[in-house]
Amino acid sequence: MKKYDYFLLDWDGNLAKTLDIWLEACRAPLEKRELTLTDEQIAAMFGGVIKQLRLWGIADPETIFDEMDVIAKRKLPDVELYPDALEVLEGLRAAHKKLALITTSLHENIDHLLEKYSLAPYFDVVIAGDDVKQHKPDPEPLERALKILGADKGRAVMIGDSDKDIRAAKNTGIDSILFYPPEHRKFYHLASLKQLRPTYIVEDFRDILEAL
Repeated sequence: MKKYDYFLLDWDGNLAKTLDIWLEACRAPLEKRELTLTDEQIAAMFGGVIKQLRLWGIADPETIFDEMDVIAKRKLPDVELYPDALEVLEGLRAAHKKLALITTSLHENIDHLLEKYSLAPYFDVVIAGDDVKQHKPDPEPLERALKILGADKGRAVMIGDSDKDIRAAKNTGIDSILFYPPEHRKFYHLASLKQLRPTYIVEDFRDILEAL
């Protein structure tokens, strides 16, 4: 694996095990409106729920999203980190790498968790959904982080679990690492993600340390 100096990391489904929380939060309001989706279809909405609902012709996407957000907020305080996520962050920091957290989640949904797990000191910059106008796969949040870090794109890599992370990396012109542990099979189809040509694919988060 190539060596990098700048690591951009996604939050949901990458550092924090939030996918099941958001899955449940999304499903309840949709089923109340007799809209039944598969796990993979719901996962494809993550980071762009309102936009997708509008594409489906749903009349009240903002109301549905607010209902989802209320459900998620009740459960997010108890979310766990993925195994070895903290070990990897410690390893990256010990190697004097620059780190950015880039997420479509709002500050109100992540700041208390960063404090709970004492993660904030690991990151040189945090770009949340309310910090930018455009979200991944648009390059805006990645470009903003790279600018703050003063990064060389040739030495930067985006680490995430979804097509949006891989597309965002491509749109920014940097390498990518797809995190795809076994439990992600119900959310994402690996063959589809491979078609996006991530630079690397890892099942164990500790494999990221090979990029030191």
